[in-house]
Amino acid sequence: MTEAEVIEAKRLRNTARGVFDTQKDLVRADLDAASLGKRVATRISEDGRYLAEEAADAANRNKALTGLGALAVTALLFRKPLMAFAGSIFGSEQAEDESETAPEAEKEGAE
Repeated sequence: MTEAEVIEAKRLRNTARGVFDTQKDLVRADLDAASLGKRVATRISEDGRYLAEEAADAANRNKALTGLGALAVTALLFRKPLMAFAGSIFGSEQAEDESETAPEAEKEGAE
């Protein structure tokens, strides 16, 4: 390697080192501006907003499907009261049917 090549290599190395140091200082300043936890929280909130907007758009495009989904979730959450209500309606009819047939069965058993 000639002396001119060594001088050129040192100049390129010093230039690259200057670029590296500048980028390192920018990264440090950026990290000092916001902690890692704050960055994670910001990222999660931004992603959450994006997902909420996408969900709202999908719901607006498919209103009937969204309504059916909401009805299914409501039915799932209130299944016990709904089943009790249905049982009281249908159970009372069965009780009335049994009470009507019970005297006939007693009459046949008495004979």
